[in-house]
Amino acid sequence: MHYLMEGLEAAELYRKASEASEMHWLTTRTGNYVPMVWLRREKIVTEREVRDEVLLHCHGNATDIGMMMGPYYELAKVLGIEVCGVEYAGYGAASGRASSGNTYADVEAAYDYLVSKGIEPKRIVAYGQSVGSGPATALASKKPLGGVVLHSPLLSGIKVVDPKPDVCCRPSCVWSCFDFYPNDRRVRHLLCPLFVMHGQRDDIIPFYHGYRLHKACPKQYRWPPYFPPRAGHNDLVETDLRTYFGEVSSFLQDVRHIAEGKKVDPPDFEKPQQVQMRRETEPRQVEMADLSDYFAQGSENQPKVGPEDGRYEELRKGNILAQFGPNEANGQARDLR
Repeated sequence: MHYLMEGLEAAELYRKASEASEMHWLTTRTGNYVPMVWLRREKIVTEREVRDEVLLHCHGNATDIGMMMGPYYELAKVLGIEVCGVEYAGYGAASGRASSGNTYADVEAAYDYLVSKGIEPKRIVAYGQSVGSGPATALASKKPLGGVVLHSPLLSGIKVVDPKPDVCCRPSCVWSCFDFYPNDRRVRHLLCPLFVMHGQRDDIIPFYHGYRLHKACPKQYRWPPYFPPRAGHNDLVETDLRTYFGEVSSFLQDVRHIAEGKKVDPPDFEKPQQVQMRRETEPRQVEMADLSDYFAQGSENQPKVGPEDGRYEELRKGNILAQFGPNEANGQARDLR
């Protein structure tokens, strides 16, 4: 594969990601033609234990799978897994237009392709980042999965712009018939483990979204969350690399044990009056050598998954004319409905 974005082709990390990946073109049930990248473990992980899990990654709004190849490679390398990333219709090289309905079909097509290639559903983990939490949660409501990871997720599309979550006449109440990505309703019916991560300083999708999604999940599938107090929306990983990868690794280890038929209950971690909830047992320690490429490229090169132009803040103030138009040149968010 070749990168169209200037600078990525010359970056060492992105070159390694390209060499380790396969690209497949999928036709979705809505008739769109979308690319899928699949980073294979045998081209990345050597000389240590590998895992059978495949992470089906649903990226955020202000990026595409080309920009995400670096993070995909690091997830695969550090965690010893395979990572699959699918493009949404209307993004990157995919055909069609951006819409919530199309993202559902795009992710389902990637899931069906993995299963057709012999990947057991119980070894597929959907990973939804930011807006990607919508299609990831929708997939979990329709298809069997080993688990779900929600990274800086939203309660629903319109609830993102609520100025306060419980006031009367808030946007999500007034415009409820136009809402999309109803994650808060879908997680109540999950039948697989859920792991939620959300930075407490997130000013794009407020922290309470992740917290309430975690609490809404049935207790038997509610895994301990990761709520770093210093992280925002676009720096949850970089704020504490070791802890991030350790927490995700611990969750994937539980998913693997469940897939092997072992009885695994969510670790008992609930502590009243605390919002920074952590595991009672220490997460798996990852070798910092595994993160050398991540440090080498610098956090400033990490793709932004949410808009940073203040549009959500303007909407929370009542400015309903705030623009949500696509702008691929500068990475601004698209309008997903």
